[in-house]
Amino acid sequence: MSYSKISSITLVVVAAISLIVILFFYISPRTVNIIELEARVEQLLTEGVLADQPEAPAVAEADTVAEEGTEMEEDAADVAEEDSAAMAATADEPTPIVEVAPELVDLRDHLSNWELMVYKRTDYALGWAYILLVIAAIAAIAFPLVVIVTDVKAILRLLMVAAAAALLVLVSYFVFASDTPIQILGYTGTDNTNPVALKWIGTGLFSTYIIFGIAILSILYFEVVSIFK
Repeated sequence: MSYSKISSITLVVVAAISLIVILFFYISPRTVNIIELEARVEQLLTEGVLADQPEAPAVAEADTVAEEGTEMEEDAADVAEEDSAAMAATADEPTPIVEVAPELVDLRDHLSNWELMVYKRTDYALGWAYILLVIAAIAAIAFPLVVIVTDVKAILRLLMVAAAAALLVLVSYFVFASDTPIQILGYTGTDNTNPVALKWIGTGLFSTYIIFGIAILSILYFEVVSIFK
């Protein structure tokens, strides 16, 4: 299979997945009550959920020793009275509430698979965006490498471009950039007092200015040359 066919197939696959992700992001919230779903998740993540309440300990039955006569009856009456008081006190005490910390809540235990997917649709979209960024970076590196391998002149042009870019950065850094703090209205950040950061910021700015100026001059040059041809 040729390189162009592989590129075409990859492009079609990427475009199809991107379309699916976009449709899911915008259409899936219409299949559920998204306001109620987000409120439920917000409550779970902020307040946690109630765990199973521990069962109240059974009140131990009083063991009475059988005694003869009136002493046995008096002891049994005392024990029964104490048991009744203990049971009444236990009933009056509030049942302790045990909560699960929000960070321990697993949304999969409280939402259906579809609801969980709808809630996390933004994460899926961002994840696919990162994948697209990686694919674009690989393609940006792979295509020039393929051209370079098959064309010697392209190697020379690439080296010339790299040398020109390095020269541009060096000139911007050593000639134009400065480490003097900049007077920026309303900004009090630490980067404005860091000489290294100021130097590199100036380098980036002046490199951009120079590239922009070269682009303008190139456009004007080719326009003027085309007039006299």
